[in-house]
Amino acid sequence: MKFTQRQSDSAFTFIELLVVIGVIGLLVCALGAGRGMDRTGSNGFQCLNNHRQLLAAWKMYADDNAGALVYNHDGANAGKQVGVECWVAGSMDFNASTDNTNINNLVRHDILPYGAFLGPYAKSPNIFKCPADNATVTIAGKRVLRVRSVSMNNFFGTGGRTWTTPSRYIQHRNLNQIKSPATQFVFLDEREDSINDGCFFTDSDTPYQLIDYPASHHDSAGAFSFVDGRAEIHRWTDVRTIPVLQPGQPLQLNVNLPGNVDVTWLQQHASELQ
Repeated sequence: MKFTQRQSDSAFTFIELLVVIGVIGLLVCALGAGRGMDRTGSNGFQCLNNHRQLLAAWKMYADDNAGALVYNHDGANAGKQVGVECWVAGSMDFNASTDNTNINNLVRHDILPYGAFLGPYAKSPNIFKCPADNATVTIAGKRVLRVRSVSMNNFFGTGGRTWTTPSRYIQHRNLNQIKSPATQFVFLDEREDSINDGCFFTDSDTPYQLIDYPASHHDSAGAFSFVDGRAEIHRWTDVRTIPVLQPGQPLQLNVNLPGNVDVTWLQQHASELQ
């Protein structure tokens, strides 16, 4: 007697076919992630981790203070005297100011009563700086790295202010004021020739107005951390957002860049309408 194998024994079932398709999809996703990893490199992943830790410190401060957001005054003396308290202290520049290199301004709230408010939660000063930021200053005849590249969104924080007054957008001073935590950024990396105090200004009331410049340390992209705990590297598409760096020279700030979609993205993610 001749026996023949049933067709169902040699062909894929519908379920098996779905499994194969699923595996192929996972491999494609993994390949895409690997390529993304190649683009951003280890510095990109460390930068995102720093942002998550800093955001966790920001949230713990608010939890310990009935939802009140940490101070975010701006100005050269921010964090150094009463009335201008700030989450960090001092203002960075390309001169010989020790604010450029003083990690106490970041974490030593015990000796800076008007600044470094996140220090008791953040612990390490390393999380305040993108590892791809190699900006230096000359102090006592030596080139030394600056200690901070992260700034806080001006629309967040006790003592913070809007650029345009009055503004149509919410100045968040308490966690319960935040309506869209997934879309509003708290921290970002700021360009080395733009950064000064700890406050990054966005003017959401004036179309295409760019006050401070975001960083582009990761292949024309910069790191952001959002209220909901997410951190991402956002890529810039307009060359005007990433002008050529002139080492040691400050950048002209507060400019209008008509049609710049990057500025629009910043404005849309800085705050929300009242």
